[in-house]
Amino acid sequence: MRRKIAVGVVCFAMATAGFAKDTTPKDVQVFIDNADACEHFAGEFDGGLTRQRQKEIERGVIRYCQPAQKQLKRLTAKYKNDPNVTEIIRSHANDSVISFR
Repeated sequence: MRRKIAVGVVCFAMATAGFAKDTTPKDVQVFIDNADACEHFAGEFDGGLTRQRQKEIERGVIRYCQPAQKQLKRLTAKYKNDPNVTEIIRSHANDSVISFR
């Protein structure tokens, strides 16, 4: 019985998470993906890395942080009257996106 309940809870959580993602506007999803990748690459900087790896990380930061920062400005204005979407955007506007260049 406990196993059935646990499986039910997991299935419900997965279905709910999938539904929430499906209701998020596509342009906001793209921003989330870029912001997450931006934060990942920005967190990789380390003085002990090889020059080649540092270059790869710099390219990743530019590739994801630059568009995320532009998207942040545009999406904040676009969805200013939608508190649910505004909260999603705000929660993914990490320091790496905000402070890029």
